[in-house]
Amino acid sequence: MRVLLGDGFGVTSRQIAVAIGRSGHEPAVLAPPGRPIPGRPPSVARVYEVPAFGTDPWAWLARAEAVLGAEPYDVLLPTDEHVAVLARAPERITAHGVALAVPSFAALRRVADRASAASTLTEIGMPQPAGTVVVHTAEELRQVADPPLWIKTLLGSHRVERREQLLRLADELERDGAFVDGAGVLVQEPAAGPVLSAQAVFEHGRLVAVHAYEHLHGPAVRRSVVAPDIREQVAMLGGHLGWHGALSLDAVRTASGPAWLNVRPCLTEPGNAAASGTDLVAALIAVSRGETPPSMPWGRPDVRTRQAHAGVWTAARAGRRHAAREMLRIALRLRPYRDTAEESLSLRHEPRRIPGALWSATTALTAPGHTLARITHQDSQDTLSPSTWRRILAGPPPRPTAPHPR
Repeated sequence: MRVLLGDGFGVTSRQIAVAIGRSGHEPAVLAPPGRPIPGRPPSVARVYEVPAFGTDPWAWLARAEAVLGAEPYDVLLPTDEHVAVLARAPERITAHGVALAVPSFAALRRVADRASAASTLTEIGMPQPAGTVVVHTAEELRQVADPPLWIKTLLGSHRVERREQLLRLADELERDGAFVDGAGVLVQEPAAGPVLSAQAVFEHGRLVAVHAYEHLHGPAVRRSVVAPDIREQVAMLGGHLGWHGALSLDAVRTASGPAWLNVRPCLTEPGNAAASGTDLVAALIAVSRGETPPSMPWGRPDVRTRQAHAGVWTAARAGRRHAAREMLRIALRLRPYRDTAEESLSLRHEPRRIPGALWSATTALTAPGHTLARITHQDSQDTLSPSTWRRILAGPPPRPTAPHPR
């Protein structure tokens, strides 16, 4: 089977490509120009250049459509926020005989941004952190409860500790267009407890597979958990929306259960699920192909996995000394990396990744802070920004017509 992935350089795409290769299938990827794929998995047969999704989602879709019209692929898997434009016009993919699993656009709009997702969770009674409220103007934001607070927009989260920070952020968000066309900004009080992530695959509202893990060391170390309340609530959300395809959520595990923080309409980083025995990628491919797979049981609990590069880059933002200390912990398998398995292929099994790993380590140890910020900003060219979302809502631009003969 030939599977085309909607993203070529993200962690999720890499993990999905590895899983597809291990299953004996042939993955290929779409990637914007000028963005080399670090540690491209050996199973990836081909890379197709596409425009940056965040710059022009419809140009991205047109190029994906052209690739599928010229090459025989069985399935297109949206591996990130590309699902938004694919859900807006799925027929442009399925017309080529390519299988695709995306939710209805009406369902996607219910969770596409943090404010909409919070309103949907409130509607069905899924618990959220205290003080959860959606504001639609800068003035409403200035009038919310006193910090500490989390202020969440389409592009990111802002921790606010003092009221002057809140007032300054309200001005910045207003200048950046965060409230244009009635868009909302989510406000929440901080919740105490470990951060959890849940990932699921649905077939028209029926839960096919679910997995959950706890973040033990930021984004770098994870531990699989088995939690019936998480399964029940994730199934309730997907059933309420009639969801089709992949869905991911984040929560804080409080004394009374999960308090849900975020919803993403796609599959995110399924490596821990695979290590615990839950094959989310196989479930998503089956649903894409119109099959009706049986519901998968929970995987094994307490399976620990790591993403070494995430640990190094997170530490590097605090300074070079922190990055060096993190590299030492990883190399010697000290806590918190003891008894963990790399979520993707290790350097020992994939030696051609060594030059990229050396470049990444050198950059983390030597680059100044503004360089690290610039590298991080490059990723935003392929994310769903407010302007990108407005273009998707507006629908596809008119197709060019051939000139009339004279």
